[in-house]
Amino acid sequence: MSAKRAGVAAVVAGVLAMAGLAAAHANDSSAELRAGGLHLIRSDVIDMVSEDLFLSTREVRVKYVYRNTSSADVTTRVAFPLPDIGWEFGEAPVDLPNPSSPNFVDFRTSVDGKDIPLDVEMRAVLESGLDVTDRVKAAGLPFLVTNFEAWDAAQTSFPLALAKQLRDEGVIWLDLDPDTGAISYLRPAWTLKTTFHRMQTFPAGRDVVVEHVYKPVVGGSVGASYIYADENERAAIKADYCIDDAFDAALDRMQRSTGDNQMISERTLGYVLTTGANWAKPIGTFRLTIEKDSPEQLLTVCADGITKTGPTRFELLRKDFSPEQDIRMMMLQRP
Repeated sequence: MSAKRAGVAAVVAGVLAMAGLAAAHANDSSAELRAGGLHLIRSDVIDMVSEDLFLSTREVRVKYVYRNTSSADVTTRVAFPLPDIGWEFGEAPVDLPNPSSPNFVDFRTSVDGKDIPLDVEMRAVLESGLDVTDRVKAAGLPFLVTNFEAWDAAQTSFPLALAKQLRDEGVIWLDLDPDTGAISYLRPAWTLKTTFHRMQTFPAGRDVVVEHVYKPVVGGSVGASYIYADENERAAIKADYCIDDAFDAALDRMQRSTGDNQMISERTLGYVLTTGANWAKPIGTFRLTIEKDSPEQLLTVCADGITKTGPTRFELLRKDFSPEQDIRMMMLQRP
């Protein structure tokens, strides 16, 4: 049952796989609230002059400079989507910053140096794309897939008939005790989609500086999924993280020196970058900095042109950048 599968993760450093930017947390984008939730829209007059993005397993920081190119002030809704979160994070060795809160990553934002409040939209969406937010709330299930204590409590007290109905609808995963017929396993089958948003005024002809800071959700597995994957899964992982021959060679050396594949753990981190393409023009200057946990880690990330600038640091600089992929990075490491 996929709900019981340990979540993917990654911890490593050393070798970089290159390609055109792949996936990870989330870029600001102009947005509007439509029926059914928040949808990103395109702005024709607001330029993203620059974006400076720092990614690590401990902290994500991003600084934007926007410019209103029109002759009038523009007020629009600006949204920052977080990565999708499924129940696999409940059974993986992952330390969520604040699992019982809608702001489970301790997200903070400032505009021109001043902290500002944000609204948050959270949707429950099945793998088929069906939005079951209202169904989940009406059933009285814990909405946050990350609120592990609430799910443990629901498993012992949730009405059996309703649980079976929700299972048949594909909303939850459900196992029953073969002897008693009681609920032995009840977990959410949906993915939690979270977006922070705010109304933002961009004065005519003036730059506005927006900064975000949060603690990332880092995937993890004690035994690296890439090592234990079958042929098809391994090919998919290679494509997702742009794994090349150099990375495989470095992993082979790590395996031979360790002598036990179970001693190689994995961490993964993602950032939603493609919403940054919703502004009037390409991002004027885009700078990406990745900091891995230690010099010994193996790191693979899709980022064409990224270079190593320190024992644990990698950097990329692009001009007139239109992101076409999100960022996904995987790290492997020994204990």
